[in-house]
Amino acid sequence: MGLKGRYFSQRDLNFINSINGELMGDIIENLVTIYKIAPNETKTNIYGETSQDTGKWYMPAIQISTLVERAEMETEQDDFGPTRSQNHVFKMREKMLRQLEFYPEIGDMIFWNDRYYEVDNVVQEQLLGGQAEKSHSIICNTHYTKITSLNIVQRND
Repeated sequence: MGLKGRYFSQRDLNFINSINGELMGDIIENLVTIYKIAPNETKTNIYGETSQDTGKWYMPAIQISTLVERAEMETEQDDFGPTRSQNHVFKMREKMLRQLEFYPEIGDMIFWNDRYYEVDNVVQEQLLGGQAEKSHSIICNTHYTKITSLNIVQRND
């Protein structure tokens, strides 16, 4: 008989979700805007790459509360000028995502603090009591991306 986290009943899970929902929604109130990539509108070549002219297209955005782990902005100088980079980690409640029928994926864009971050990886391994059916959060690892490479904001040409 394997260990199965005996102390996380459905009642405990409901209590934790209730407290976290109130904490993130009413106290922390750290809202981000997420743009999900629209695969049918995004034109790609045979290698799955988008052209510089058309770029990627995104569905209408949703707003969701998150916890943010913020790294400092780094700047590297090379022959072509400065390049800025910054990685962030966005943590979301899985129950809230289920209610919205939304699941972040690699390539989606997150708008926070007047900057856009592209999702590099999605982690869903925070298990309460070690039980897979009691997954608690979705964690998105992202990197800073330039607004000029997006079709989200209307550009003045």
